[in-house]
Amino acid sequence: MSRSNAGAAYTYKLYFYAEVDSPNGREYSMRNEEILVKLGTLTDTSEKIEEVSYYTNPLNNLQLYKGAVKPTGLENLWGIAHHAYIVFKTQSWWWSIEKNDAGITIQRSKKIEFVRDKYRRTRRPESFTTGIGCEKSKIIHNRTVKQLVEFIQRKRFVDELYDVFLKNCQNFADKIYDDFF
Repeated sequence: MSRSNAGAAYTYKLYFYAEVDSPNGREYSMRNEEILVKLGTLTDTSEKIEEVSYYTNPLNNLQLYKGAVKPTGLENLWGIAHHAYIVFKTQSWWWSIEKNDAGITIQRSKKIEFVRDKYRRTRRPESFTTGIGCEKSKIIHNRTVKQLVEFIQRKRFVDELYDVFLKNCQNFADKIYDDFF
């Protein structure tokens, strides 16, 4: 599930924020067939990925519970509804990758808080009972940014229409975390 952008239409694009921590950082968009070449010119895709984490946050500021936090009897009050995304570290950068009802977004920053706590320079939703949480994490060996981009392109995730129940942010994050890493 993902935050809803009122009236958002899936664009079949991947959006890349090369320096999301900079107010002057540019946004690049690309279609599935362009991502390997375009990202290869915008960044060093040979960078080795060192660690990866699976994060969640509530869909809005009013949500009581999310993810694994399911108190008895209250799990139907948004218990499984949450936004999920992946944060990973290379030697030089922190990155996040996620899918929502507009497309797939990759962000990059020198500081983790700009990709973990923000989406496109806007603070991620948190409520008084739940917030941004790391659900699981692992150390990575022998994986590069290029291999991740090739995996995304080969699986055609950019061309996969967002569906709130079947092809959502949780499904996407699961596939990246479990199938690639």
